[in-house]
Amino acid sequence: MQQRALILACVLSAALAVPAAAQTVDAVVAKLRSTGTLTMGYRETLLPTSYLDENKKPTGYAVEMCQRIIDDVKAELKLPQIKVDYVPVNIQTRQALVANGTVDIECGGTVITFARSKQVDFSPVSYVAASQLLVLKKSGIAAFSDLNGKIVAVATGGSSEPELKHIIEENKLNTRILTVNDHAAGLGAVETRRADAYFNDNAAFFSLIKQSKAPDQLAIVGPEYGYSPQGFMVPKNNPAFLWIVHHSMGQMFKSGEAEKLYNKWFGPFGATVGPKLKAAWETFSYPE
Repeated sequence: MQQRALILACVLSAALAVPAAAQTVDAVVAKLRSTGTLTMGYRETLLPTSYLDENKKPTGYAVEMCQRIIDDVKAELKLPQIKVDYVPVNIQTRQALVANGTVDIECGGTVITFARSKQVDFSPVSYVAASQLLVLKKSGIAAFSDLNGKIVAVATGGSSEPELKHIIEENKLNTRILTVNDHAAGLGAVETRRADAYFNDNAAFFSLIKQSKAPDQLAIVGPEYGYSPQGFMVPKNNPAFLWIVHHSMGQMFKSGEAEKLYNKWFGPFGATVGPKLKAAWETFSYPE
């Protein structure tokens, strides 16, 4: 405990010692100390990861995990309380809002990539998704090879669009891509038959099926494509805040609390913690 406190104190001291004229180090911690406020980005419809409940309050797996992190931030910084301002984000706005400091921590389902890591930092892996297809059961689509001559919807601005283009090129498919703004538009395209399938990471499909007026007509098909580890975005140049985020999640991984949260939110859909996610959690389960 003493060693941990010393490390954090050193990081915080370094952050506070930077001249105001220079780029601010640990602006999130500085804001917390001066205002007691933290801004959390959340998704409005990404059930069960991050969404608005019937009372229009942000909730879900990622939101609850971030709330546990905020409890640890309050304890580590010895703050009497932290007021959380919730800001809705979407696929197009989430990264920019974190990069420019509008959002202190984005608690949705963002895939960790090297390209994104140039502009933002990431927490440890919170969830592992893979890309698949959402289709109508009677579409006859069961694999990527069945997409020849079909129209496939994909959300622009995410990692799924380049993945879909790679699949089309790799399999030499004559497939037309229909770009949509968000997951709801992807579901709408499939239900109205403007698209034969919606290609995205399968984590998004839980909420879409639940939102559908005819959920029994939908199916998730195709092989799991790729490895899409998700995490929480944090603005660059915030070492003390990022340390707390990493430490808090590491504690949840080691104690089994993360798996309890997963089972609470994904269990009702029949999902369990898979081997890739368990491996990611073990990787970040550092000793004190």
